[in-house]
Amino acid sequence: MTFIESKQSQKPHTTSGHKETVTPTTGHPITDRQRTAIFAVLLAACIAGAFAQTALTTALPAIMTSLNISAVLGNWLTSGFSLAMGVIIPATAFMMKRFPTKPLFLTGLAMFAGGLLLAAVSTSFPLLMAARIVQALGSGISLSMTQVIILALYAESGVGTAMGFYGLAVSAAPVIAPTLAGLMVDHWGWQSIFWVSGGISLIVLVIATPLMRNVLKTSSDAHLDVLSFILSAFGFAGLQLGSSNLGVRPFASLEVAGALALGLACLVVFAIRQFHVGHPLLQLRIFAVRDFTVAVALSMFLYAVLIAGSTILPIYMQQMDGASVTVSALSMLPGSLVMAVSSPVTGRVFDRFGIRPLAVGGMALLAVTMVPFGFLTDATPIWWIALVFAVRSVAVAMVMMPAATWGLASVERRYASDASALLTSLRTIAGALGSAIFVAVMVACGNNPVGVNVAFWAMIALTAVGFVMAVVFCRKR
Repeated sequence: MTFIESKQSQKPHTTSGHKETVTPTTGHPITDRQRTAIFAVLLAACIAGAFAQTALTTALPAIMTSLNISAVLGNWLTSGFSLAMGVIIPATAFMMKRFPTKPLFLTGLAMFAGGLLLAAVSTSFPLLMAARIVQALGSGISLSMTQVIILALYAESGVGTAMGFYGLAVSAAPVIAPTLAGLMVDHWGWQSIFWVSGGISLIVLVIATPLMRNVLKTSSDAHLDVLSFILSAFGFAGLQLGSSNLGVRPFASLEVAGALALGLACLVVFAIRQFHVGHPLLQLRIFAVRDFTVAVALSMFLYAVLIAGSTILPIYMQQMDGASVTVSALSMLPGSLVMAVSSPVTGRVFDRFGIRPLAVGGMALLAVTMVPFGFLTDATPIWWIALVFAVRSVAVAMVMMPAATWGLASVERRYASDASALLTSLRTIAGALGSAIFVAVMVACGNNPVGVNVAFWAMIALTAVGFVMAVVFCRKR
């Protein structure tokens, strides 16, 4: 029996007045109430994680002062987190195949909550760094699982809407986190951020324990290829480390060219190995599915431009347009709010019309809204930047979650964990590389408004490639 045939044979029925649906991955009945409860747990965990990560940026100066560490060491609290995430995410594909959903998700959530609470009591940099690594490992497990679980829960209908609300949860935290974190740091110190985030995560863990269900199919035959894991760890870590140092260190240095070369070499060997072992760590054959490959490419283009723009604009406003830190942060607040509100809407549009209008329209709008940023001067009004950035955020919402949903839904369910791990890893790498490259372009062209303009025109060119790809490869529903 094929997957489609099995779905058609699994008709919903009612028990005690509640509709039941059958998860296509396990065949276990889950009522609509249970499905909604699981979904709410996933959203709460995402909000707690996004808040903790966004708030840390605001608290970093206070942490540096309190622990008497340099900016280089302080930066490791964020870059080290990303490195640990890059190491663990590829391994989550194996974990989701081998271990039941409930204990694995609760373990990831417990590690994240424990890392936050450990950070709250940290009095030295080594202990705080260790806490951040624990947080990253837990977050990597739960983050990779979330999209796959949502896909399994809403496979029969409404997956776009569900992923849209997931996008709302992820986008909502950056709207309030900087302001709230600033107030907390000023009044109760930087430890309060970890106490609050850890407390929320602990509450979510307690609530999730009776509510979570095993919704993903597992197999005792799943095997971890240790060499592949080591190669992927060095590969993704090398790219992350090299991209984070790009523009800070000379390109020919060991920290940039050396790290990038090591990362690329390890990933090439890793990719070759996946086609020659019986139990690959990540099933790369899913790139033969055109829709998935296009979705990954669109996500990578989007993240490269998104992260780069969000990095360059504050630099421009503070260093070249005379705005204060507070003003520059407030000018980007409407954009974050618009993106959060737009995500559920674009999810419903995806459910009704498919990916094509969103991908084509989103990439076109993204390119158009960056044109004004190609003509910035040292006297451009801040309100104009805020307005354009807000419209640009609509374009981001049109592509971000719909493309991920489309890509994950295009592969066989048994490869959903591989698809999620690949998508998450590659778009994260693209965001880091894109930010580093476009900032380097800005600096190379003068580190002035002209440099900013050139950087945005380069982003427009990359977005145009994504637009053409969407037109050609995103099929009509």
